[in-house]
Amino acid sequence: MTPLFSFFFGLCVGSFLNVCLFRWNSGGNVVSPPSFCPQCKKSIKWFDNIPVLSFILLKGRCRYCDTSISWQYPLVELATGILFCVSAVLITGPLSFQLFSFVFVSFLIVLTIADLKWKLLPHPFTNLFALAGLIIQLYEKNMDLVHFYTLATGFVLIGALVLVLIQIFPEVLGGGDIKMVLALSIWLGVMKVIYVLILAFGSGAVVALGLLVAHKINRKSTMPFGPFLALASYGIWFFPELFEHIRMVL
Repeated sequence: MTPLFSFFFGLCVGSFLNVCLFRWNSGGNVVSPPSFCPQCKKSIKWFDNIPVLSFILLKGRCRYCDTSISWQYPLVELATGILFCVSAVLITGPLSFQLFSFVFVSFLIVLTIADLKWKLLPHPFTNLFALAGLIIQLYEKNMDLVHFYTLATGFVLIGALVLVLIQIFPEVLGGGDIKMVLALSIWLGVMKVIYVLILAFGSGAVVALGLLVAHKINRKSTMPFGPFLALASYGIWFFPELFEHIRMVL
C-alpha cells in the first residue's frame, strides 16, 4: 500500500479502535448499536463520524447536546494513521507484511490507551494479540513440529523470565503485563522480547525519575508499564537494526 493510502486507512482503523475501547469499558458490543453519544445517547450520523475531520468541524463537541468529545478519539485516529504510514514506508516485502504490521500496530495502540486510561491491560485484547501473532506465525513460516517446538520453548522461557521479574518488581508488572510480554514473544521472538524488556525498563526508569524530580509522582506512585513495552516494541519492529546495535553493546 502507498503511504498516503495507508495513512487514511489507519485513520479509519483508529476510529474502530476507539469503538473497541469504549465498548469494552462499557460492556457493549463492537458491532451494534451504531455509534452514539455517551451523554445524550443520540446516534451519530456518518458525516459526524469522519475520523479527525468531524472532530475539527464539530469543534470537539456533540452536535446534539454540546458535550465535549474526548481528545482521545482524534489522537488515536492520528496515531494509527501515522503508524500505518510508517509501516508502509519501512516494512518491505509482500503486501501481507504490511498487513501484519498494521495488526501489530493496532493491538499495541489499544493496549497503550487502555493502560494509560485505566492502568489495565484487558485480557480480551492481550488474548487476541497473542492469537493473531500465532496465526501469522503459522501463515508465515508454514510451521512444522520443529518451529512449533521452538516457539513453545521460547514462550515458556519468556514466561519464566517475566515471573522472576514480577518477584523483583511487584509494583511494576501485573497480570496484563505478563500476557502482553508473552504475546510479544510470539510476534517478535524470544531474544527480541528480552531487549524489549530492557528498553522498556530503561525508558520507564528515566521517565519515573523525571516525574519524581518534577514532583509529579512520589515513591509510592504506580505507572502503567504497557506504554513502555509498546514503545520499545515499535522500535524493534520498525528498526530491526536497533536490536543488532543493542546486542553488540551488551
